[in-house]
Amino acid sequence: MAVQAEPATAVPVARRRRRGQLGWVGGIAVTFAALAALYLVMAPLLALLSTAFRGPSDLLPFEPGAHWTVDNLLEVYLGTNLLSTVLPSTAIFVLGSVVVTFFTAFTLAWLVERTDLPWRTTIFTVILFPLLVPGIVMAFAWTLLFAPNAGWVNVALRALLGLEGNGPIDIFSMAGLILCQGIASVPFVFLLLGAAMRTMNPSLEEASSASGARPITTFFRVTLPVLRPGVLAPLILAILVALEQFEMPLIIGFPARINVFSTRLYFDLNPEDELPAYGKAAAVALLFLVAAIALLLVYNHLIRRAERFVTVTGKGYRPTRYALGRWRVPALAFVGFYLLVAALLPAVVLVWTSFAGGSNDVGLDAYRTLLADNRFWPAVRNTFVVAGLSAGLITLIGALLAWQILRLRFPGRAALDVVSFLSIGIPAVITGFAVMILHLTIPIGIYGTVWILVLAYSYRLAVSTRLSRAALIQIHPELEEASIASGGRWLDTIGRVVLPLLAPSLMASFLLLFIVGFREFTIPMILQSQDNWVLSVIMWKLQSDRQTAQAAAVGTMILLFVAPVIFVLRRQLLSRQGDA
Repeated sequence: MAVQAEPATAVPVARRRRRGQLGWVGGIAVTFAALAALYLVMAPLLALLSTAFRGPSDLLPFEPGAHWTVDNLLEVYLGTNLLSTVLPSTAIFVLGSVVVTFFTAFTLAWLVERTDLPWRTTIFTVILFPLLVPGIVMAFAWTLLFAPNAGWVNVALRALLGLEGNGPIDIFSMAGLILCQGIASVPFVFLLLGAAMRTMNPSLEEASSASGARPITTFFRVTLPVLRPGVLAPLILAILVALEQFEMPLIIGFPARINVFSTRLYFDLNPEDELPAYGKAAAVALLFLVAAIALLLVYNHLIRRAERFVTVTGKGYRPTRYALGRWRVPALAFVGFYLLVAALLPAVVLVWTSFAGGSNDVGLDAYRTLLADNRFWPAVRNTFVVAGLSAGLITLIGALLAWQILRLRFPGRAALDVVSFLSIGIPAVITGFAVMILHLTIPIGIYGTVWILVLAYSYRLAVSTRLSRAALIQIHPELEEASIASGGRWLDTIGRVVLPLLAPSLMASFLLLFIVGFREFTIPMILQSQDNWVLSVIMWKLQSDRQTAQAAAVGTMILLFVAPVIFVLRRQLLSRQGDA
């Protein structure tokens, strides 16, 4: 979901309100939200920054014997293959996957939103389904489909074409990695592009057509310029998403010895024959953190200029749908091929493998073994607890932050707004490492437990603050003033006036963040211990131990856990994406 940082402009009621009217409960609530935002977002980043400039590299920043130094940066950037190998590989991976994502997502969004494509509602729902599935599940399913030796598609192609040996498709390559990641990111970009196309007034296109311009001329000279902010902003976010990816590079790229930023950082933290070099890992993370924040600033600049391209006015309009005509069959074929590769085949191969494993004997053995595994049920509990608590915590803090930024005047309000928005530009692999460093340096007894996962997941404040902010802007301050004038306390006003009106946005925020937490793999992999394993980590461990059928059973059960949420989330997304 796209989020945007807006100028922190207080509404007129903020000038008339005194802080004393908050009462001690309100004062504690807004102070808690501000401190929580600083702790969840800034404290880990400061710990990461200090680690990069502390040495020797195998010590934590403030352990006895550590000192300030630039040796970590010099060794990483001058003495390793970071710049010569990892950076080029990451650039190729990110740019290639973004090209695949954007071409596919733009085409799908155009067909669904601007043409008379049949079964548009059903297609929209199926396209979104992979958005809810953990990346590790999709990566595992694609390896079952396209593995050079025993992948379903390769076996079928060899039988059909009379080929011998492995292949002909090799998923364990840069091309395979790019295609898999590109396809996996399509639903996210499709959702954003679809919203932009749905709210575009077609009057300019109609004027161009009435002037005799051909459809292709209208598309390039009218449609694309008008859609430019709605296209460029998702493009920047797609680059950010690709930059932080860990599941596909680990499962598909690592066997091919493709070393990108996320896997380099992970293996620096988990070396086989030596202790983790925290200082060097932090130095690696700094480069990509700077790149991510720079992309975030570009995104924010594009969003702020979006009002220059507004085409929706107070006048009613009905979006014009183009008739596909003879292109209907190719369009349906394109959509069908995407849905087959991105949704249908992965689900089928995953479920079949969970029942049959590597043989033709269909049974429930994998599920019986899995359910008897003493690691499984704690992982189920941990997954629901961490996803639910982190989603609730972020939603609460985000709503309080949005309220105080919009309704109060206080020093540092603009900085707090920036902090709440900054989280979307921090890659998950850096967040996991930064949280690990923070809680190893300042031990408070939660490292290795589910509670550190709850705190680590809760850095995603941008989603909640922007959804709550968009809804609060639509709530006139006079409603709160009336409550205060009637003698209502701050808690009464929030509980009886603001929260009921914010309920749809809060529900959308909670559901979306719950799904994001449920499908998270990168952070729990970095912060894992035997006491806080979640389902995605269990699946990875089973696959690493070559227990393929049980790993497929975990993936299938994840799909069963997630499937009911799609029906609720779809309605929430459709109702809120105009505010995103």
